[in-house]
Amino acid sequence: MAAKALLVLSLVTATGDPMFPPTLLEQPSLEACQAAARTAVEAMAAAHPEKAMPSMLKGGKFAAVQDESGVWMIRYDRQQRTDPNQGEAVVARTVRAVCRPVG
Repeated sequence: MAAKALLVLSLVTATGDPMFPPTLLEQPSLEACQAAARTAVEAMAAAHPEKAMPSMLKGGKFAAVQDESGVWMIRYDRQQRTDPNQGEAVVARTVRAVCRPVG
């Protein structure tokens, strides 16, 4: 039987301070938790793009990516400051999710 996992979903400000207490959701397995984390981060970014992805390139794409520590965040195409019609890939850290095994 697979070990259960805890999904921690948080929203933070640009300075890294929490906006709200994190949401904690128990998942049946680590694999299910990773899928839920990815989906949650992408859903939050889609629901609030202006907050989750500042200066997103018009028609740009976004996707949830996992960093080396296991935290899910959004990678998206941001407008370049010198030319708003050109984009550059950046990672937004305002929506974060991570899975941790439990008992």
